[in-house]
Amino acid sequence: MRWVKVQEIYADGKHNAWPDICRWRNRYYVIFNSGGVGHANGHSICILSSTDGEQWKKVIEVPSMKWTISADATRGALCPKLLPTKDRLIVMFYYYAPGETNVSTEQKQHLKSRWLKLSGSEHSFERWIGHHDVSFRTALTFTEDGHTFSPSQPLFDPSWRVWRPHTFNDYHYVIGFRCHGQSWQISPELERMIPVADSIEMFESASLFGSEDGIQWSHVSDIGVDDNDEPDFDFTTGGRILAVSRTGASMSADRPAMAYLSDPPYTDWQRLTLGAPLNSPAVRRVGDQWVVAGRALVPGSERPARFAPDTAFDAYGPTRLWLLEEQTGELIEGTTLPSWGDSAYPGIEVTEDGDLLVVYYSCSETIDANLLMGPGPLPGKYAPTSIYLARVVMA
Repeated sequence: MRWVKVQEIYADGKHNAWPDICRWRNRYYVIFNSGGVGHANGHSICILSSTDGEQWKKVIEVPSMKWTISADATRGALCPKLLPTKDRLIVMFYYYAPGETNVSTEQKQHLKSRWLKLSGSEHSFERWIGHHDVSFRTALTFTEDGHTFSPSQPLFDPSWRVWRPHTFNDYHYVIGFRCHGQSWQISPELERMIPVADSIEMFESASLFGSEDGIQWSHVSDIGVDDNDEPDFDFTTGGRILAVSRTGASMSADRPAMAYLSDPPYTDWQRLTLGAPLNSPAVRRVGDQWVVAGRALVPGSERPARFAPDTAFDAYGPTRLWLLEEQTGELIEGTTLPSWGDSAYPGIEVTEDGDLLVVYYSCSETIDANLLMGPGPLPGKYAPTSIYLARVVMA
């Protein structure tokens, strides 16, 4: 496996991130959040289109808040994902709203007492409490002509987020992941997490959903309770699913990624710990091989963070592709794409000739790295990030 070409397909001197790619009606589409200031609010939704994967044209760019539904939304559409169907190109995404914090002292004390009886610690309980400030919301929109999008409509209940959908035998699937720190109850999934909650970051579980039309979705099965975050998946020709999830949002050696395997009708899942951590996984079946892409962790590359050297560390986390051995969980390094700083969140489209088109973002190689980006969460100067497209050959 090696990359043979990488091109910067979008750059505006700001923060552009979290892309996805698909092919619909003989055109490639790339969608991402554009024009932000670091990871803070202010992004738009941008869609590019191309007939050949070389020359790209902007289809739309709209403020991300325009796609939200809740009147009290506090952050606009994030991490949009594409689902091409026969009649529509569907976009699924999540956004933020205020969480429910108006809970009595008595109820909190009751929950804490039960938490401790379930072998949790006071520290993990307080971290769980902290997740209630935000409520995740999901929605979708679609286009039938490639440029005019429908009004957004709700997707799942609050506390869920949604990741990359896929299609098998004309039926659509997506993995949703629910934050159990956004409801004032101890769910069965959360109960299983509590004994190890000191090592859990997001209190999330993953479930599989299915749909005939990509608009109306129903629960298929529960997958994992491993602090699952941003899970992607794909199918073999026989319908076997392999899903890969990061475990919590942090990138550290003690948080290896998890894989889950299931055969139709996807009611039973086999759990497999992978050989390394990785963030923002993308999964594709290419021939008889599993390809996984994401942000890698390079041990020993940790260094004090630029804007908070006394309290935080950065590490070299390039965008990388691996081959995954499904029997052992071994990740065999394939190729590392040109990337540095804030990067990854790849999406993969397999071409007709078996090559991979990998879209990802990275700190820009072409724009002044000292460009003033405004205040953001860490006041100072931020390197802008651009959207890149790599062609990877399997040979």
